[in-house]
Amino acid sequence: MLFGANGFLGSHVAQALRAAGHELTALARNEKSAAGIRQLGARPIEGQIDDAELMARLAQEHDGVVFAARVDFAREAEILEPMIRAMRDSGKPLIMTSGTSCLSIDTPLGEWNQESFAEDDPFDSKLWTRVRMESEQLVRGSAKVGVRGIVVRPPMIWGNGGGNGQIPWIFDAVPRAGAACYLGYGLNLYTNVHVEDLAQIFVLALQKGRPGALYHAVAGEVCWRTISEAVAAVMGCEARSISYDEMCDLWGKLDAPYRFAVSSRCRAIATRRDLDWAPRHIDLIDDILNGSYRERFQPRNA
Repeated sequence: MLFGANGFLGSHVAQALRAAGHELTALARNEKSAAGIRQLGARPIEGQIDDAELMARLAQEHDGVVFAARVDFAREAEILEPMIRAMRDSGKPLIMTSGTSCLSIDTPLGEWNQESFAEDDPFDSKLWTRVRMESEQLVRGSAKVGVRGIVVRPPMIWGNGGGNGQIPWIFDAVPRAGAACYLGYGLNLYTNVHVEDLAQIFVLALQKGRPGALYHAVAGEVCWRTISEAVAAVMGCEARSISYDEMCDLWGKLDAPYRFAVSSRCRAIATRRDLDWAPRHIDLIDDILNGSYRERFQPRNA
């Protein structure tokens, strides 16, 4: 059972699971969503993710659950709890998708920060991400009641012209800002991974992930200034440093701070050890300059 199949990550996870021979059922909010799920080769079941009875029934009826839906952090636990209760003592896998925003360290000037964290390194989470880490612990703790609960914690996702926000946002802001922008010094960063390599972690976690495990996904690190300079080269504009207030005006005062004003660096020690995983796509900058992002975003008259 896959939740979030029509999302950028979820659709790639669906493709990877299908390629590995799994039969998929996916939750659909409406007929439009169901049509997208059928195109992925999965069977849609219409319903709402906040229907606790439905969530429990689906978890009980299927051989495993991959939760890749995007919901408010504060609601994740209430959505996951009915499934965990329904899966108790079954040994079935339940894989939750989290994110390395949990590991965010404020860098309001775009300054470099040296801290980097492996899966089980201690981290004192900021208040706004602590609730998500509590959801992680709920899933990982389900191993104690006979559920193979596993958390996959992606960093910044890139590839195939999309991602989880930042790179498309930099491209999309060029017409408004007249430049490819980065905050302050532009030396802060998120660790990154290609979406297809990330999707393989879900396949491997289903096959051999340890109950209670947390898995990171790491292909490399590139600071925001270097990324913006590559975007500028594609768009035929300059790369420009902006202030914190300008960043909030450009990308929104709620989203911009945790996407562009933090350092979020991680290492994938457990993932490589347990799953024998290694990324195949490692050059984010080349994909911007010569690959999927150039194809999607370069001005037509360029």
